[in-house]
Amino acid sequence: MRYTIAIAAIILGFQWVAAPLVAVRGPWLVLPVVLVLGLCAMHNRRSRDWGFSRRAFWPALWWSLAATIVLGAALAWIGRRLGAPPQRDAPLLDFLYVVVWGGSQQFVLQTVTHREARTVFGRAAVLVAAAVFAAFHLPNPFLMIVTFAGGLVWCAIYSKHPNIVPLALSHAAATVIILLSFPPTVTGALRTGWQYFQQ
Repeated sequence: MRYTIAIAAIILGFQWVAAPLVAVRGPWLVLPVVLVLGLCAMHNRRSRDWGFSRRAFWPALWWSLAATIVLGAALAWIGRRLGAPPQRDAPLLDFLYVVVWGGSQQFVLQTVTHREARTVFGRAAVLVAAAVFAAFHLPNPFLMIVTFAGGLVWCAIYSKHPNIVPLALSHAAATVIILLSFPPTVTGALRTGWQYFQQ
């Protein structure tokens, strides 16, 4: 799983080392994204499988929709029990943003981590890939739980129907449901790494 290890080094290095050391905001923040996507491109060029199977699109969409409705309803119900839901100024913009950001995460998770895990761990690949995905959200306990659960569902769908577009939509919908249902005190403002402690 050498590509997954390299990607993990970049992501965790940024979250735990670079972010706290470099207080300056600017274009350099895009560098880890470019490096990770570059590694994905190198990995996927060999297999020529980029996660956009046309045949898999509709089955993946239906399974993603069903999973999002069930999990989204559970998240909304739990969130409402924990207090007044927060107000969001533009949930549609949140959704559009997370389609891109969540889609990038699904691209990395499915086409590299999940695929490499299948080679090494066989049937346990879904569990391993979901655990790696959750680990990228350390030390936020809320995000680790929901990303592990989401990772299990998304990897299970992708293993049968390899198209990341429906997964990106599901990821975005789940994120918006969380933003509309849980106060930041519960979600840790969706922060990870060193930034989690800067609340």
